[in-house]
Amino acid sequence: MKKFTVKATALAIASVCGSAAFAGSITAPVTPTAFAVEALKADGTTPVTLPNFTYAMGVGRPTGNGFTIIVNPSSGSTFPTSGTICVVPTYTGAATVSTTVKRQSTGECAYDVQVNAGAVAVADTFTWTGQTFATTPLASGSGVSVNVTLKDPGESAYIDQVGAVTGSLATSGRALTLTAAADTATVANVNDAAGPLFGFVVSGDDLQYTAKAAFTVGNNSGATTYKLPNGTTNWDFTLHGTSIAVTVAGNFQGLATTAGAYAATTTIGTAPTATATAAGTTATFTLLPANFAVAPSNATVTNSFTVTGTASLGTARTFGVSAVGTSATAGAATDALAGSTSWWTWGANASQLMVPYLSTNSKYVTRFSLLNTGAAAVGYSVTCYAEGTNVATNGANGTLKAAGTTIVDATAACSFADATKPRGAVIFTINGPINTVKGAYNIVDATTGANGFLPMVRPYNALNTTE
Repeated sequence: MKKFTVKATALAIASVCGSAAFAGSITAPVTPTAFAVEALKADGTTPVTLPNFTYAMGVGRPTGNGFTIIVNPSSGSTFPTSGTICVVPTYTGAATVSTTVKRQSTGECAYDVQVNAGAVAVADTFTWTGQTFATTPLASGSGVSVNVTLKDPGESAYIDQVGAVTGSLATSGRALTLTAAADTATVANVNDAAGPLFGFVVSGDDLQYTAKAAFTVGNNSGATTYKLPNGTTNWDFTLHGTSIAVTVAGNFQGLATTAGAYAATTTIGTAPTATATAAGTTATFTLLPANFAVAPSNATVTNSFTVTGTASLGTARTFGVSAVGTSATAGAATDALAGSTSWWTWGANASQLMVPYLSTNSKYVTRFSLLNTGAAAVGYSVTCYAEGTNVATNGANGTLKAAGTTIVDATAACSFADATKPRGAVIFTINGPINTVKGAYNIVDATTGANGFLPMVRPYNALNTTE
């Protein structure tokens, strides 16, 4: 008996709807419209014009058998509160129908459809043209869609698909992009004529005292073309943008203080004015619409770092780049471009080891034990540091033997002008790879024989540069 009831119900539905299968569908748009985040207010209150969307009937409706179409926006989106709240859809098919707004609100558009002559057939369509949403979550990267439901005039039963049919209408993304491919070609040169690690290895676009690295800012140049809120016009930084504030963060010690010591140049337009200080941790500059060609386009930004050539640059530095774009089309809203924290990485054709304390007091035997596991002997130089107003003098350059240990007396490494303060610190700069050299500092009491060891460490940490 239960099986008979189910079959009878299915036949009854088929007699009303014209088909036993529920097959209504949203057939357009095939591809949702992609809106530029830069053109949308962060609070979601930028009205957007949706692409035309089409509902194809899954059942037929004969003359006199009207029905109700209900359209709801997806979560976080709303219809307008004034003007044309609900666009009346256009019917395409052989029947004569009249469609009117039955009720409307920010969360629903309901339409009364009367079949006046002929019959609405399966695959006949209703198309909404120019429907808008007053609010959306597009600015936060969420897509929007509509839910379309067909019911009888009294809205007590479904006449097509059971429940709603969902169609995706819009997505969003950033029309401005920052691509900072890793640049690891900059190498500090231990054999620089001015001093160990005072300059760079000349290679590619790096000169003796000027290193360069570039990144690219895309102006709606990706695989997806992003639109203005009207849904048809392509977003273009040359027309709709205001500025892009760029920040380069890293260790700027050794930067020359002359004008243009840190510079940024672009392929077109006037070069940005870059500001940075030798002791600072950032460089900043601003890109303008004039630095871009009409979208889709890319702007290559070459960054130049000129050093004094009078001090060691160390053996490693890392620079990151980030940017924030400002768009006139979103009420001067700002949007952070995806950057890179490890965009520009400096290396060196050398390594460095240090101890923060050494003594040349004659009461102690003090020395450095340096292990070179490399197959070749490598040279080294020392840089000594004194306490307070005392003056330190660097010892002579030397050589570490191949595949072995070399002992360097502290008195051979450093000497101090004030004999009452025979203490300080030292950095060894070694003309060999960082993974082949280790070291320790040893101090022995000449009277008692008591002794201790202090491992030598890399002089740069994650807060400035890292080996």
